[in-house]
Formats: sequence, C-alpha cells, structure tokens
Amino acid sequence: MIRKVKFPLKYKFVVMITMLLLLTMGFYLSYALNIFKEDKAADVYSITLTNSVSVAERVKLLINDDFQTLDVLNDNLGSDTLAKKMALIISNHDDVLGIECLVNNQDYHAETNTKKIEQLTSNPTSPEENLNASNGALKILKQIPFGENRIEMSMVKNFPAHYSVIKSIAKNIRCAAHISYEKLMPLMNETLNYGTYLLMENGKIFFRLNNVQQNIDSMSIIKDPTIHEVQQGVKRFTSNGVAVIRAFSKMPGIGLIAITEIEENKAFLASRELIQKSLYFGILILSIAVIAGILFTKRMTKNVQTLFDATTLLSEGNFDVNPKAEGSDEIGALTDSFVEMKNKIVKFMEEMKEKARIEGELRVAHLVQHSFFPKYAVIKSSYSFDGHYRPASECSGDWWGYFEQGPITTIIVCDATGHGVPAALITAAAHSCISTLKIESEKNYVSPKMVLEKLNKVICSMNSEILMTAFVLEIDETKNAITYSNASHMTPYLIRKTDGEYNKEGVNPLQDNNGARVGENASSKYEETTMPILAGDRIVLFSDGLTEMMVDGKPWGLRSFLKSLYKGCPKDASGVINSVLGDFKGHIKDNALQDDITLVCVSFDKPRIVIESLEQFGQIKNQLDKDSVVITKLTNEDNISHALLESKVNHFIGYNTIDLGLETRLVENLESKPTFNLNDYISGNYKKEAWVLVSNKKIPQVVEEMSNHFSGDFTGAINLDVLRLVSEELLSNAFYHSGGETNHFSRGQEIILTPDKEVEYLIAVSEEYVVISVKGPSSFSSREKVISSIQRGYKEKTPLAGENGAGLGLYMIYENCSQFWVINGGPESGKIICVFEKFNRYKQAKERVTSFHFLVKEITK
Repeated sequence: MIRKVKFPLKYKFVVMITMLLLLTMGFYLSYALNIFKEDKAADVYSITLTNSVSVAERVKLLINDDFQTLDVLNDNLGSDTLAKKMALIISNHDDVLGIECLVNNQDYHAETNTKKIEQLTSNPTSPEENLNASNGALKILKQIPFGENRIEMSMVKNFPAHYSVIKSIAKNIRCAAHISYEKLMPLMNETLNYGTYLLMENGKIFFRLNNVQQNIDSMSIIKDPTIHEVQQGVKRFTSNGVAVIRAFSKMPGIGLIAITEIEENKAFLASRELIQKSLYFGILILSIAVIAGILFTKRMTKNVQTLFDATTLLSEGNFDVNPKAEGSDEIGALTDSFVEMKNKIVKFMEEMKEKARIEGELRVAHLVQHSFFPKYAVIKSSYSFDGHYRPASECSGDWWGYFEQGPITTIIVCDATGHGVPAALITAAAHSCISTLKIESEKNYVSPKMVLEKLNKVICSMNSEILMTAFVLEIDETKNAITYSNASHMTPYLIRKTDGEYNKEGVNPLQDNNGARVGENASSKYEETTMPILAGDRIVLFSDGLTEMMVDGKPWGLRSFLKSLYKGCPKDASGVINSVLGDFKGHIKDNALQDDITLVCVSFDKPRIVIESLEQFGQIKNQLDKDSVVITKLTNEDNISHALLESKVNHFIGYNTIDLGLETRLVENLESKPTFNLNDYISGNYKKEAWVLVSNKKIPQVVEEMSNHFSGDFTGAINLDVLRLVSEELLSNAFYHSGGETNHFSRGQEIILTPDKEVEYLIAVSEEYVVISVKGPSSFSSREKVISSIQRGYKEKTPLAGENGAGLGLYMIYENCSQFWVINGGPESGKIICVFEKFNRYKQAKERVTSFHFLVKEITK
C-alpha cells in the first residue's frame, strides 16, 4: 500500500529555503546588530561622561573666577576703598548682582548692581533696601572660618535667580558675591541632547542646564554608593521606572557635582530604527527568496511528480507507464532508470512465472520422492533399523528402502551420480524396481545379488549417463545371520563390542564381493557374502555425501564419522543416527550440503516383545505379565484404552523413542532394585533445580521461575509452553489429591499443606532429555486407577462435574510427554516423572508414542 503524500516535496524545499534564510539572516542580524549596539553603547557612555566632565570643568573655572574676583578685597583697604573696590567689581562683572563684606565681624558693607537687577526683575523695591533689609549673607559671613570657601543658593530675598560665592579673604574680611545664573547659561550649548544639571553635596539642585525632568530625586542620586565613592564615572540607573544612563563628575573644593544623563531609549533610538529597518529589509529578501524558491521547486519537482505518478501506476499493476522527464539532472537520469527498471521487472516477472512453475513442479517431485522413503524406524523382536536422508537440493540422488520376506528383511541403499532432478529420476526408477521385487518376493525368494542384477538391468534400460552405487543387506532373524551384496557403494561397517565397548578394534568393513556400479553394464554379475550376527552388533550404511562434506576446505572424514559411531553405538538404531547427525551438524554449521546424505543403522539386541497392531496384541496378551517389557507401535489412545487396560504389563515403550536400548536397560535396572531414587539417574551432566510447595497458590510463581531459569536450555523440539502446562497440571494434581483417596479438595480452592506433607517439584535438563518430577504427599491406589483417569480424558475431552474431574490433567500430561513414569511405594511413593526427549525435529516429537511405566517398590521404613 502506497502511503498518502501529506507534505509534498516542493513545500519541503520552500520551507527548507525559508528556514535556511531565516536562520542565516537571524544569525547575521543578531551578530551585526549586537556589535552595533555594543559600539553605540560605548559611544553613548563615553559622550555622556565627556559632557559631564566638560560641564564640571567649565563650572569649576567659572566659579573659581568668582572666588578670585573677591581676592581684590583685602584687609589693607579702608572702608571707602573697600566700597570702591566692590563697586568696581560690580561695574566690571555684569553677572554680579551684589557684594556683601563683613570687616572685623562688625563693619558691614554692601554694593548692589541696581541696573542688572532691574533688568532681571520687576520688583519696585530698591535693591539696596532689599539687600540691607535681609542682611543678605551676614549670618553666614560671621560664621565662616578663615580660609574656607562656600557656595550658597538664593541667599537674598527678592533677588533674581542667583548663587552666592562666600570667601574668607583675610582674617578680618569675609565677603559674599551674588551672581546671576545667566553666567552659567553658555554651558547649555554644550549639552543640547542631554539632560545636564548641577547638584550640591547636600542634595539640592544647584542649576538645571537643559532637558532636565522636574521631579529629580536628587537625594537618591547623592546617596548612590557609586557617586558617593567615585570621583567621576558613568552608570546605568533606574529612575522612576525609566532606565537612564547617568554620568557624574565631582568638583572638589566647590562642593558641586556635574550630572549629565539621557534616557536609554533615547540613547539607542538610532539602534532600534536600524533593527526595525533591517527586519523590513530581511522580510523583503525573504519574500523574494520564497517566491524564487516556489518557482524553482515547482520546475524541479515537476519531474519528481511525474515519476511519483508513474510509480503509483506501477504499484497498481500498470506496467505500460513510460514517464518522461525534462532536463539532464539526476531526476531525469532517475526517470530513465525507472523506465529501464520497469522493463527489467516485466522481463523478470516472466522469468519468475517460469521459475515458479518449475519450483512448483520440483516441490511436487520432492513430495513424491519423499514418499519413497520409510517414515518410521522398524523394530523387530531381535533387531531394529532406522534411516535418515537429506537432499542437497530439491530432489535427492540418494535413496534407501526395504522389503520383507517373512522373517527376512532386505535393506537397500542407493546413491546416483550427482544430485538434483536427473539423479532423482534414477532413484525413482530404483524405487519402482524395488517395489516390483517386493511383489515378486511374495511368491519367490529374492536374494541380495538378484536385487542388484534386476536393478542394474532397469537402470541400463534407461540409456542414461547417470550411474548408481548400491548396497543390499539381508537380515535373517531365524538364522541370526546377514547376507550382503555391493555394487561399488561406500563400504558399510559392522561394529561389534570388544571388551564390552565399541571401539576401532570392533570395526569390520563389509567389503567382500564388490561389484560394478549399477547401470554401467547390463551383463554385470554380483556376488554375495553371508556372516553370523551377535546381539549388540551395529551395522551402518551411508553415502559419500556424509564423509566428504567440506567445510573450510576440510572434509568431515571417515575418522570423525567412526568416532561419532563409537559414541552412539550403545544406543539403538535411532539413537545412533541422532548421535551421528548431531556431530555432523556441528561440523557443517550453517553451510549448505554439497551432496545428498543418507545414513541407515541396524542395531541387534536381545529378543523383545513388539506389538504391531491391536490384532497381534489380542493374540499375545494372555502371554504377557506385569514383568514384561513391551515395545508398542500402537497410538497413545490404543495403548491406554486397550493394551494397558487389558493386560497387567507395567512397561510399554514407544517404538520411536530416541534411544530404545537405553530406555529398555533403564527399566531392567530400576526393576532390579528394591527402592527408587531419581537422583541416581539424573546426576552428572544434568542441570537441575528443585522447589518445595505447601500452597497451590504458589504454582504459577514456581512455574515462572522454572521458565526463567531454564529458558536457554530448551532447544530442538522442546516447547516451553508444553513444559509449563505439564508442570502446572502435575503440581495441581498433587495438591488436589494430597488428602488421599478418601479426601479430595475442591478445584480452585486454596490448599495449604503441613510441612510434613509438602509437594516436591524438580526439573532436570541434559543434552538429550528434560525431566520433570512431582512428588505429592499421597501415593496412587493402583495402576488401573491411573490408566482409567487418563482414559477418561481420551473419552470425554471435557471436564466432568464433581470434585475429581475427568482425568483431563493426567491425559494432557501423558499426551504431551515422551515417557510417563508413575512411582508407587517406597520412599518415592506418589511421584510422577515426565521425560521429554530432545528430538531434532518437532515432527518427531509429535509422532512419538508415549512410553508408560508403572514402577512398584517396597515401602521401607
């Protein structure tokens, strides 16, 4: 399914270009304007401070000039001369409104600039009268110490705006000059854009030059630590919620501070205007870029849209589409590539149709050929045999099979040259020939050499260049002997025990009378060899694909093959094959087979009872007793519902067990001992864990702990969910029957046991087996009781109403495990053991006939 286009590519290009421009311009403007602002701030701070210092210096010069004007009035003057000097000063200095002098703290003299005062005021009162009436600075003149200079503001009432300079000229003369503020007016031209004013050290505003707000908090300015401690400087202040850049410069000896300030907004007005205009310019550039981007992407994505539409049609199955793209860029090249790819797909689809047809036919051929091979191991009273084949490709050039002539079984192993379909056709011919011989053997005996001669004529008649090797093995159960004939096949091995073990001293190659390959010459003759067989012997037939399999340039080889056989020979035929294939798998790892492999094993054991059908069982059941060990080929349900119910046999072994010999010997070993101890049989290479439960509410927790503890140990056909199911059913069964035969608990209720009646749960895992054991506080009343409970499960398939259930728990346990053991009597009384065999394939595990074992032991105290 093609996803819906929610955000077309052209919009992505436009957004990408816009974002790129925004980021670039934003970074540039931020960087450039930040530098401009910092530079502007430096200028503003510098100019403000310069203005403040300049005003301070001018004011200092002007006021010092005022003080120096009074220096001409000294103590050598008489009263007349003093008055003349005072009048001279007034006449020479238009800005002086009046002068007062005190001589010897007694004689008071005053002169007034009447003309200037009249210019500056409309007061009809005589200035002299004003000055004399108020006594001007008389009080201060009497108090001023010798050598001290002082500035005061508006000392004389009804005088125009003025300031006064007071100076002690000599020990006996102190004078005050009243000067119009007009003298300071020229300073206003120097600070046109800034607010400038003069403060006295007591916080009073001495003089406002220009651009000064009326509500100045002069006391807070004087008290500011920066202004209080530093001689001159500039700093950002907040005044009435407004940011102000304020420069100050003190005038030592005069007691004034020159203040120059400007609101921060006004100072950076040009910077804000530049930022605003830059934003407008950026928007203009961005708009132009977006329009250009839209036009560019529309043209560029036109070809992309064409290609997208073509792919949509192609996905819908329209292969007639042939998109065309303008230009010589990558999109144009991609469109051409798309068209070429489409043409190749069309061609490939035709090829795939043909390939699918061939593969379908090969799958059918594989299924047909697979039906040529025996599906199960064959178990006789004194021997069993099993085989395995695996093709290197869809079809195999190997084949094995058998047919029976009364007590005689004839096994054939063939290997056609090469593998694949041609070789498979030869094996099909071989299978047909053997099938024909099987029919013929019902009337006349067919010997091994006759099998090869017939097979040779059939292959020769096919006029094929493919030849075949073959080996025929005949087993005569009545004579305990084998007869074989070979047509250049890989030499089989007879392995016999020496000193109770299987080793190289017991290896006997079956290499007599080796004839020509089948299909080589129609007149070829074959000979045969007969030899006796002993219990415990193993015969292994195989094809060269097994030993010649190369991995990293190294074949598996006969030596490795024989070592694997020595290890597996203590088992039965199926066990030997599983052992060899396990080692072979470790050699090839994940590499593909280079040739077909075939492996057939025959194991000769002590005579045993084998049940082939219910009819045969009916014929021999009266001969069986509880000590009989029976090999059964019946289904699980037939074993429970018929064979076990209608006989006293305690041990029924499923014929397709992973190791028939081992399970048989284990039964014999257990029956020979007076007591049973599970730890005797799961020691060594078993990994095991045990739990003790006194409450059935703990079952889920314990099963979960088991799953987590052993999850990495379950491989092959072992299913963790099945192990959990069996564990839960076994534990529940132990709790519900913990009260014995007469006291059953209700299903679902919580059951709490005393410590002397706990339930023991154990799981043990090895390379070949998983063992689950549950021991309850109560033993089983009888073998028949257990079998009947399982039979009810097969019959009803649903729980029964009532306290005891319908036996579904035991039925599910029995149906899902490989071996079902019940221990009754002895210290292990009341124990059920379930054994799961680690088959290589899940199918083998599903087809496994469950073994049933009821072990009765003496109760020891």
